[in-house]
Amino acid sequence: MSRLPERLYWSASTFLKAKAEKRLPYQSLQSLQAMQDRRVKNMVAHAYATVPHYREVMDNLGLHPGDLVTADSLAQLPLIDGTELAASPERFYSNGYTKAGTLILHSSGTNGRAKAVRYNKAALFEALAHGHRQRAVMTCFTGKPAGYREMGIRRLNSIATQLRQFFETHAWVPRRMDLQRSELSLELPFDELIRQINEYKPEVLSGYGSHLGALFRWAWEHDSALHRPKVLWYGADAMPQADRMLIENEMGVPVFSTYQADEALRIGFQCEQRKGFHISMDDVVVRVIKPDGSPAGPGEQGEVVISNLSNRATVLLNYRLGDVVALPEAACACGRTLPTIESVKGRAADMIIMNNGEQRHSLLFMAPMQKIPGVVQVQLVQENEHQLSIKVVCAAGSEWLMIKTSTEQIVRNLTGQAMTVDAHRVASIPREPGGKVRAVISKLRQHNV
Repeated sequence: MSRLPERLYWSASTFLKAKAEKRLPYQSLQSLQAMQDRRVKNMVAHAYATVPHYREVMDNLGLHPGDLVTADSLAQLPLIDGTELAASPERFYSNGYTKAGTLILHSSGTNGRAKAVRYNKAALFEALAHGHRQRAVMTCFTGKPAGYREMGIRRLNSIATQLRQFFETHAWVPRRMDLQRSELSLELPFDELIRQINEYKPEVLSGYGSHLGALFRWAWEHDSALHRPKVLWYGADAMPQADRMLIENEMGVPVFSTYQADEALRIGFQCEQRKGFHISMDDVVVRVIKPDGSPAGPGEQGEVVISNLSNRATVLLNYRLGDVVALPEAACACGRTLPTIESVKGRAADMIIMNNGEQRHSLLFMAPMQKIPGVVQVQLVQENEHQLSIKVVCAAGSEWLMIKTSTEQIVRNLTGQAMTVDAHRVASIPREPGGKVRAVISKLRQHNV
């Protein structure tokens, strides 16, 4: 356990930063951009001085730290992705931090390769302070900024659990400023989860989007009494739209999400409007690029590329996160000046490979299938170049024959009649070891690796 002076230091510094969180999202965009550019300049200088990958890359390109002093200038660096990070994490480690002085967050990516991201303490506590941007939104529904009951449903040793353990052993938070917290295992059956939720009566319930959606739908369809929190909050994977509509419209519980990743703990948060994510531009630079690498414009979709401006232990600049998002055409009506991105549309890696070698994004399949009456959740499994399986979770009382025929026809229309397509009704879609549900599983891609 950390020494008392260190715990008091991190507690005090986090408290002072958290006090400014209500005001920062409303500062002028000009001042926010100036703050972001200062952090870009400092991070690039740090990367060049202490991180092997960036010194080598910049030397090869003839770039100097003074050439990269604005958010836009980071586009001069080559793109990197999770495959490179998983294969050689040490190339992105700063030699200015020892292993003992950092927290290593371990996660399994969608490509099945584990990633290890080191975080320095200052970055972790900055993320803790910046969480108050979301807390301020929650206050509109909980009626109080602290002291409310929050229950989380998570997998064993999740990133959130690792972070909570770190904060509890390295800082001290007065009880009147903290939350009342309870954690449940993701492995518990629905009836047991419901029993414990009803017993604890959380004001905020958090977890994975797909799991929370399935839990509330199960309770609804089984006429099982379930305590209704004031807020349902999720991260990690997405919640099916059918489940969100059921929870909000039929059960009367507002649903919120945050946008984060293991590589950047605070990317965006939803405000009261819940129409997109406000980007924490003091924490991260977010670029949205089209397939040709050019920047996406208002109303266009593209892939998210981030540069983490907080974490100095593992430095990631111009990092392809893999998410596909859309840029809004107008500013958010909430009054916050932090720019927004529309809801995450999917994973750039969620591609179906056609028998002629072409690739199509899963959204082309998912959007029309999810509009079929009775469809709750869908997963595509590519068996080989000529065969696709569809796993479908249906609402109680739905017409399976109609759903089977409709889903198979939608896929055939997109892939061509030469593709063998077979839909199967399932009670649930298994989660990955990391707790997420993938829209597409490609056995073909695994065979080609």
